[in-house]
Amino acid sequence: MKRLFPIWTIPVLIVFAFTTVWLRLTVFQTTYELNEANRTLHNLKLENEKMELKVAQLRSPRRLEALARAKYKLNPPTPDRVIQLKGQ
Repeated sequence: MKRLFPIWTIPVLIVFAFTTVWLRLTVFQTTYELNEANRTLHNLKLENEKMELKVAQLRSPRRLEALARAKYKLNPPTPDRVIQLKGQ
């Protein structure tokens, strides 16, 4: 009886099959990790935009003036309290 394939082809085919499965799993896992990283980056960018808006609101001159009047009982200085500095 004559063989169709040499005996060494079976282990080679098995190695190729395992290598192909391993590569596909690696690509799948890497793609998943990349998508997760992109999702995290997107969420962090949104959070950063919200924080920048919050900082802008907290630094608003109108808000600071209202806070100074309400919490610290500060008012604009009267003319007798203003000191004019002469230019050099």
